[in-house]
Amino acid sequence: MSVFRALMTTMTGVNSEKLTNERISNLFTAENHSPLLTRKRAIVILSRIRLLSLIAAIFFVTGILLDTMYFDGATFKSLVIFRCISAFMLLLLIFGIRKADSIQSAYRAMFIFFSANLVFQALFQPLVLPEYFQSIGDFPTAGYAIFPFLIAACISIFPLSIKETFLAVVLFLVAELLIVTLATDQLNPQPGLGILISLVSACALCSFSAISQLSYMVSLVEQASIDSLTNCFSRNSGEEILEVQFRIASRQNSDLTLAFLDIDDFKFINDKYGHEAGDRALSRAADLIRRNLRDSDILVRWGGEEFLMILPHTDAEGAARAVRRLRANGLGNRPDNTPLTASIGIADLQTAKAECWEDLVELADAHMYIAKTNGKNDFSVFTAEPEASQIASN
Repeated sequence: MSVFRALMTTMTGVNSEKLTNERISNLFTAENHSPLLTRKRAIVILSRIRLLSLIAAIFFVTGILLDTMYFDGATFKSLVIFRCISAFMLLLLIFGIRKADSIQSAYRAMFIFFSANLVFQALFQPLVLPEYFQSIGDFPTAGYAIFPFLIAACISIFPLSIKETFLAVVLFLVAELLIVTLATDQLNPQPGLGILISLVSACALCSFSAISQLSYMVSLVEQASIDSLTNCFSRNSGEEILEVQFRIASRQNSDLTLAFLDIDDFKFINDKYGHEAGDRALSRAADLIRRNLRDSDILVRWGGEEFLMILPHTDAEGAARAVRRLRANGLGNRPDNTPLTASIGIADLQTAKAECWEDLVELADAHMYIAKTNGKNDFSVFTAEPEASQIASN
């Protein structure tokens, strides 16, 4: 295990003490990535796909001028058609992903980008195969010869997990093997085998770069989005996550509930026992809240002693059960060993019919104040009729 950690430390550049199991898991697979990291990564991948597609489309078109220097007749006409088709496909890809920001869109865009380039290679290779394997002294044929390596180099541009990189490399090498094998039945296999071996080496280096990028992005997102005291999401990152969750719930007509929690009389702790004691109580409370949430739920430190629980695919009744469980388990103790309590407001999207996530937060916040004014250590649930809002007491 120590050898494995040493290898991961070398690959990621992360100190072994900070290379937690969660960090290693995030590098192996994207399944446990936080919504914020997933969205950030999708945006980066899509933006780079757009840039690469534009550059590739320009080179496909301008490459026609170089083809005029070396090819003629039917070969030249075919290459022009292949180049124009590929450039058109890439331009369509650019416009097709302008407003996308989901990881599924990123995966589709990557698949289309690599497929367009591999199809172009499969089309041109039989036409320029003799020069491709025997003589690359001229600039145009040299460009066709290094084209597979350019495709492989694109892998290094994206922040990918080990699993994603492995799948991408395997699919790419299988496609290259099929292209080389099916290109002609009169081909000496030795040059093609040499190219595949070289591509494997290039893919290994590109994979290292892709995984290192993901490690760096994980570190940046953690530093920018995690509150250092409570290890919850900060308010800025929480707002971004909430915007995504609200959009998904509205589009899919699914449940989304917010629970706004404010610790009771927290200022008294700071005033009487000092801020260090208050920080310890706050950190302990955040840890206990997190233990009562599901893996899919999100805890945000909204400000001071206020927390926002984002509960996807949960209605108000389910949120109320979670709050009752939280209240039963407790939020820890004050410095004088009395129980730490909180006032909580609950609002769900389906009942509130909120037009934006800000409205839903305001409703949950307002019902937190209702619980606060009814003696604290309560929770209030928003209903369609405000006067019928439910109050649950000790």
